[in-house]
Amino acid sequence: MNRSTSFVLALILFVILLLTACSTEKTASDSEPKKKEPKKETVEKAPTEPEEMVKQGAGEHYEKVKDLEGDDLDKEIKELTKDFPKDMKSEDAYNRIIAAFAADHQLAFQELEDFDITFEEVEAYEKYSEEDGEEKKEGPLNVVILLDASGSMAGKVSGTDKMTAAKEALKKFAGGLPEDANVMLRVYGHKGSNDDKDKKLSCESTEVMYPLRAYDAGAFQQSLSKFKPTGWTPLAASIEAAEKDLQGKEGNNVIYIVSDGIETCDGNPIEAAKKLHESNIQAEVNIIGFDVDNEGQQQLKAVAEAGGGEFQSVSSQKELFDEVESNWSKAMHNTRINWDSSMDINDINWSSSRKFMDLRKIYTKTVIDSVRDEQSLLQDVKLNLRDRKKLTDEEMNKLDDLIRERNEKLMEYAKEKHDTKNAALKAERDRVVKLIQDYAKEARTN
Repeated sequence: MNRSTSFVLALILFVILLLTACSTEKTASDSEPKKKEPKKETVEKAPTEPEEMVKQGAGEHYEKVKDLEGDDLDKEIKELTKDFPKDMKSEDAYNRIIAAFAADHQLAFQELEDFDITFEEVEAYEKYSEEDGEEKKEGPLNVVILLDASGSMAGKVSGTDKMTAAKEALKKFAGGLPEDANVMLRVYGHKGSNDDKDKKLSCESTEVMYPLRAYDAGAFQQSLSKFKPTGWTPLAASIEAAEKDLQGKEGNNVIYIVSDGIETCDGNPIEAAKKLHESNIQAEVNIIGFDVDNEGQQQLKAVAEAGGGEFQSVSSQKELFDEVESNWSKAMHNTRINWDSSMDINDINWSSSRKFMDLRKIYTKTVIDSVRDEQSLLQDVKLNLRDRKKLTDEEMNKLDDLIRERNEKLMEYAKEKHDTKNAALKAERDRVVKLIQDYAKEARTN
């Protein structure tokens, strides 16, 4: 083999070896695992305003831990935060904790926001009228008539005796009562005589002639015929007896008295009327003084005022009829209106008291408890991180400040929401009460 041929063979061998080496190097390179670049983790910044805190809702792991306690809670927190890096800054740790463990306050705050401050009692309230135009009624109208049957009522006025005139006026008055009204007739001083020897008997005489029930013309007329004017004037005892008559009777209670003189049985009719009016019966005492002297007018006026009613003095049969027909009917109308408005206002006050309590309960037992429960959970997470030395003591203190600041903002926000709703409820209650009072005033005028 010549030298030239040897050189060519050597060159070919070198190229083959070179290619083989390159192929081997490439294969080795391809077989080596590629180094992964560390993944950059981003944590959402926690909201700083309370509205956004509430809107954020529950953290990623809140549902897993919200019902856990003690060692179970600590164990779960440790598992869920195992990937939290060490030597975190307080803000980074805070953002991670909120993203993972923030409580869901939305439902609690929404319940507070949606609290109903309206009053169903006023929805159909239209100037004390129902759709058919009749007066609004809250219970039956109970009318108690007290008639003086003392001896002086046998005296004459306008050509007839006062008792006859009074009976005719009361018959007309009772016959004109609303169909749903109840009426009662009680007389006093109708036994014995006005002599001293009969004073005890007469002063103890106060009797129901027509029991409290619907008006029946025949029965009422018959009751008027059962007595004559004979004795003394036990006005106080009769008012006290009327209070007992009305005990337990629901509805509008009003008392009308026809008398021609003052108390003559040593009673205190002013105190009796005051006691009746201020009792749970809340009845008004209206009085007509029939042909009464000045002293009698002063006492009877004081009795009516103590009983929350009105006094009118008349001196003739015509005036008596006019007074019974106009002013007594007006007083009865106003009594019903006053009763209705009082009952409606009482209903509103009771409802508002319940609403204020219910609102307070939502605030304290739902909203505040939600915020406090979250604070407790975040503190547990913080202590868990501290025990595992995920933060330095300095950063841990800063983290504690951030958690406390969040809690304070949520507490203040809850208080503002409650106070706003509370003020709105109070304003609505006052508006409705004034509405009822204005309607009552207009109804009385009409």
